[in-house]
Amino acid sequence: MEKRKFGKTNLEVMPLGIGAAFHGITDFSQEDCDKLLNIVLDEGVNFVDTAACYGDSEEKIGKAISSRRGDYILLTKCGHKANDLNADEWSTNIVTESLERSLKLLKTDYVDILLLHSCPMEILENDDIIDAVCKCRDSGKTHFIGYSGDNKPALKAIGMNIFDVLETSVNIFDQRAIDDYLPQAKQTGLGVVAKRPLANTCWRDLNGYSESYAQYGEPYAKRLKEMNFTPQTLGFDGDWLELALRFTAWQEGVSVCITGSKNPDHIRQNIKVLQKGPLDEETVGKIRQLWTQNDNGSWEGQI
Repeated sequence: MEKRKFGKTNLEVMPLGIGAAFHGITDFSQEDCDKLLNIVLDEGVNFVDTAACYGDSEEKIGKAISSRRGDYILLTKCGHKANDLNADEWSTNIVTESLERSLKLLKTDYVDILLLHSCPMEILENDDIIDAVCKCRDSGKTHFIGYSGDNKPALKAIGMNIFDVLETSVNIFDQRAIDDYLPQAKQTGLGVVAKRPLANTCWRDLNGYSESYAQYGEPYAKRLKEMNFTPQTLGFDGDWLELALRFTAWQEGVSVCITGSKNPDHIRQNIKVLQKGPLDEETVGKIRQLWTQNDNGSWEGQI
């Protein structure tokens, strides 16, 4: 896979990254995490996404691959309360304390990207919070800053001309960003991380998945039912995973898609899918039309 420019930053990313939430909020051993993350890097994936509130995800990443720090771009998020942070949620102190904690757990002197983690609009309008994040960048402990979230707060973040990165939901069943703010993000030079590109694999039976995974998958499953199609009815010669991942990865403005897995074979499969390149224009057009025909204005991105 060829690397892409990551917005106005000096970073170059593969179109596929690893989302490491699963590693901290599910039963996943350090040994298995070591194996998976090293395989991911060996395969050429160079983007790792985590957050302070993802259980022990940061600690596992630090133990697994901190010795290979030059091989990957590291993104973490702050603002929510983590287990051993004393500061109040969405305070200036939690921004700085969270980053210090992250650096310690990740075993590194800096993260490439620090994001405010899906905060509400009033936080983005709080000058003290924004100043605290900017000071983290000024200190060199993070090289770039940004916002993770959807809908009106995402649009607000883009227009602030402060951030370098936007992480937001983009997939077949979550196309709001494509219509409302990806063009602006590209125009302002933001690097865009597409989360949930596989729509939590909502085409599967979500029973048996973790509660949090099913929580996000259920609304997508309802939208699938409304849109009422399959890859085959589109005339697409491939499965749901391929259709979904190739759809998202080549939306205008998207820099990298993050997918989470505890199985190295899944990562290898995703790499092979993306090596096929973008979907044909006719297939993309059909998917976009189905969204437009069925969205009643309430299908917002999932925070």
